[in-house]
Amino acid sequence: VWEDNFDGSSVDPLKWEFENGNGCQYGPNLCGWGNNERQWYQPQNAVVANGELTITAKQENVGGANYTSARLRTKGLADWTYGRFEMRAKLPVGQGMWPAFWMLPTTVTSIPSGGYGTWPSSGEIDIMEMVGNDPDRIHGTIHYGNECCDSLNPDGASILLSPPGTAHNDFHVYAVEWEAGTIRWYIDGVLYSTKTSWWSQGAPYPAPFDVDFHLLLNLAVGGNWPGDPDGTTSFPQDYVIDYVRVYRLPVVFDDMEQGVPSAWYSFDGSVGSGGVDANGSDLPPADGGNTSLTSVWVSGGSAGYFGGFGRNHPTEIADDLSEFRMWINPDAGQDYLLEINLQEDDNSDGNADEEFQFNCVISPAGPCAVAGGGWQLVTIPLASFFDDNSFLTGGNGVLDPVSPVNGGNGILTDIVMAVTSNTGADVTFRTDYWAFYGADTDGD
Repeated sequence: VWEDNFDGSSVDPLKWEFENGNGCQYGPNLCGWGNNERQWYQPQNAVVANGELTITAKQENVGGANYTSARLRTKGLADWTYGRFEMRAKLPVGQGMWPAFWMLPTTVTSIPSGGYGTWPSSGEIDIMEMVGNDPDRIHGTIHYGNECCDSLNPDGASILLSPPGTAHNDFHVYAVEWEAGTIRWYIDGVLYSTKTSWWSQGAPYPAPFDVDFHLLLNLAVGGNWPGDPDGTTSFPQDYVIDYVRVYRLPVVFDDMEQGVPSAWYSFDGSVGSGGVDANGSDLPPADGGNTSLTSVWVSGGSAGYFGGFGRNHPTEIADDLSEFRMWINPDAGQDYLLEINLQEDDNSDGNADEEFQFNCVISPAGPCAVAGGGWQLVTIPLASFFDDNSFLTGGNGVLDPVSPVNGGNGILTDIVMAVTSNTGADVTFRTDYWAFYGADTDGD
């Protein structure tokens, strides 16, 4: 939903604003940017060339400081509540270096005025920080609690880069995925920290992490955490950023973390018996969390309608979401049809009015999923779902589950999985992480 690949010849003023000086302009308590930092920030220390942004720390006297560097932010230009925030970068090393990729709330309002108050009650998300005397260790942190300065200590975690010694010479991808009630930190796609608990003096949970935040990039020199440069520190030092990107996260209809959705049911003269159970040991290679769902149907030797299961979880699917994805692990030697049914409310009364269906054929040859093929990610364009009027006969015949608040008719009310055996044999599979995505345009 937003990116800067630094393909031009200068910092794009429509994407980034420079913050200059030593922080005193924000108040006496923020001289040294609140951390006793030693640099003076100025735009000329940020250069765009060869598809990269380079922030350079120099040893020179400007504004009463002994060092210069640069600090950029997207405040007022691009702000987000939730998403994936990602940077690919090489980091400076050496005593006193402190590169950061982080986020602050765009609007900070006093508690009596209905806001969350001043820092850290207003929140801070540190996507990546490193102190130059420990260059193999990357930190991810959130700040929250009381207004400054009787506040909770930073709540974070760290990870050692692999291979070691590559922070400065090799690019690594640093990312955060932030959604309602959860923040996750990644390096090169590896999850190393998850936070689900915090608080704010200004409002109940999930405050303060439920409002718009903006991005910041800066290279500090010295300060309370890294300490000042010393005789071992060489200048200039470069913080090289290849890109910064922001993604909308998928709308997760069901990640199976609650274990079992609605119970198995039978319909249309079903035979045999079925069930669904939580499975904590067989998980897909991505997005698996802690639990998948095991579905079992003992057929009784007859082909035909068996039954199914589903989930009631009212969800809006915005116009820019165009795919349904799920993980499935079907057992070997089986041949059956898995009907995936999306039921939506089309008159805003909270009840399902129409149903859209996709037939996922699962057999030793697929094509939707291969029986015995292990965990597979099934991706179905929403345009491939057809209007099925055999069960729900209302609606406008268009899959458009958008809330009336946002100009639509109604939202998605249910997903129902119906199983039909082609051979009369038993059916068993695991499934996980039902989600709606925008179209994949970059092959990831």
